[in-house]
Amino acid sequence: MSDPMLRGAQETIDDGAGRGPVRTLIGRISRVEVAVAALVAVIMLVLVVAERDILEAPFENTRTLLFTVGGTLVAALALLVMLRYSVPPFVRVIVLLVPFVLVNWWLISPYFRDEVVDEDFAISISGDVAGDESAGSTPATDLPVLLGAGRFVGLAGHSGSGDAGLFRDLDGSLVLRFENFDIENGPQLVVYLVPGADQTSIVDGSVALGDLKGNVGNQNYALPADVELAPGAYTALVWCDAFDVEFVGATLTV
Repeated sequence: MSDPMLRGAQETIDDGAGRGPVRTLIGRISRVEVAVAALVAVIMLVLVVAERDILEAPFENTRTLLFTVGGTLVAALALLVMLRYSVPPFVRVIVLLVPFVLVNWWLISPYFRDEVVDEDFAISISGDVAGDESAGSTPATDLPVLLGAGRFVGLAGHSGSGDAGLFRDLDGSLVLRFENFDIENGPQLVVYLVPGADQTSIVDGSVALGDLKGNVGNQNYALPADVELAPGAYTALVWCDAFDVEFVGATLTV
């Protein structure tokens, strides 16, 4: 083969001819981007080793799976578009890395920090239960009345412990109290009082009590003034709004 033919063949290879369009675009990925991706992968591996629940979270249910797959596809599409239009490598890194870090910080950081609270109450759940079981005990009239109590159990692979008690306060209001409460943290955790025993989802008649104040410690949640509870079983449920999944629950009977 003559020299001109060799040069022509080399130019064809250099121009990306003979390769698919996707392979051509991937060939434009710089070493800096590869190094950043490798660093991110190592950091994520270290985090997973430190807290294994991180690996399970993206696949807990349909919503989390769609979030994971959808986010990955959007990132891949954005990268291909930027490669197609020859966006500079440092810009590509910023465009992809900043949203990735922000989203994962929001999702993952709660697993590595505890939010501790310690709210007072006139009487403890354990003390009231012990008092009820004591022979000849007379209920005090100047203290809140314990209507029902139960112990927290972990749900959907999450761990947790502590007591839940529903009290009627001196002014007639209802208060749901958590004591010795200790669960793993998570994003957007909220509290519900759900009709029925051992509930793992939010059903009709559930009472929303707001954001979880802390994943560790004693805390009180006032029920709305217009809520009247019929006798029966209820579940104090801690729910993750971010991933639409249950965290812990405690069944108590009124």
